[in-house]
Amino acid sequence: MVWCNPLSVQDVRVSSVERFPDDVVVLMHNANVTVSCVPIQIEAEQWQAAIFFVLPENAPCLTGGKLLGGPFSVELDADLHEHEKGTLIEIGIEIGTPVQSSRGTLLFLTGHSPSHFESLKLLSEQSHLPLFIGNPYCEVLHRQQIPMSQAMQTGFRQLLDEAVGRDAVIRMMGHYDPDQVFTDTVASLQLA
Repeated sequence: MVWCNPLSVQDVRVSSVERFPDDVVVLMHNANVTVSCVPIQIEAEQWQAAIFFVLPENAPCLTGGKLLGGPFSVELDADLHEHEKGTLIEIGIEIGTPVQSSRGTLLFLTGHSPSHFESLKLLSEQSHLPLFIGNPYCEVLHRQQIPMSQAMQTGFRQLLDEAVGRDAVIRMMGHYDPDQVFTDTVASLQLA
């Protein structure tokens, strides 16, 4: 599934130094990842899934450490990886940053991590997806809201339902091994 929302976003400019939430920074650092999607609560609003994307210091889209322009077009694609030991959902994100697009991959093991399940559940329900783009110090360079169409919500719900149902059968058979699923999928996608 591929969804694209070219420039149909609500832009929020960042005027002072803002950082990713501390819990997100710790999570990303501990997992050694540069893109993450986690449930957060912004300014006492309801919980929602949000994407945090760290650009490398030498990213072609940066000028003097700043990300110019915006809002950026954002394309999301999703895929279900069926493994004999479990199911993994892959979500790709491509941000139309200047000079060169920025691309990241999110991997979700819904039967292993409650936050993975919750993030996908929220993606299937919320009308907008907050996107935070930061530098290697997790300082926010740009943020915007990505509209979530009904088709996108339905697509995420279908992927989640299929992954949960499939994993339930694999668990009943005593073959569930999320670590093996993750390792094999990362190798097959050549992400390591």
